[in-house]
Amino acid sequence: MPSVKQRIQSYFRFCPHCGSRSKLHRVHDTHELHCPKCGYTFWMNSKPTASALIIRNGKVLLTKRAISPFKGQWDIPGGFLDVHEDPITGLQREMHEELGIRVSKPKFLSVYVGMYPSTPPQSTLNLYYVVTKYTGTLKPQDDVAAFAWQSLRRLPKKLAFGNNRQALRDFVKMTKRNIV
Repeated sequence: MPSVKQRIQSYFRFCPHCGSRSKLHRVHDTHELHCPKCGYTFWMNSKPTASALIIRNGKVLLTKRAISPFKGQWDIPGGFLDVHEDPITGLQREMHEELGIRVSKPKFLSVYVGMYPSTPPQSTLNLYYVVTKYTGTLKPQDDVAAFAWQSLRRLPKKLAFGNNRQALRDFVKMTKRNIV
């Protein structure tokens, strides 16, 4: 079975600079797409995201996805960062776009590698923050169909993206040890 990187590389056969056929080339103990004509190397980097575990009275705010992938499943609010966007700025933008709120003083929780099931698939680098302070009235917007406050002890079975469940588990472990 091909690796994630090989699956992604199979979608990019031609150089984005000159249009020549790209070839796999050994670079730093790995294989990257490289253009023999112009010398461009197409690196397969993960796409960064920022998400917020919004916590209130021992519950976490989950959003129901209005779009694919995982349409109709519960999710932690967040999204992809824009090019050269600071993660905190991106987190604040996403919370405003998705829920109409302004978050303040997010605390970094952890980072997880994940997969976004698109064509081609995208490797993601997911930054999670804990948010306990926000202003505004929660309102589903953008790619959010609904939201609900969920007990950290009874999370839904259908939860989009594996890294969401891992972030929630890690948050529960940290709060039990009074780290957060």
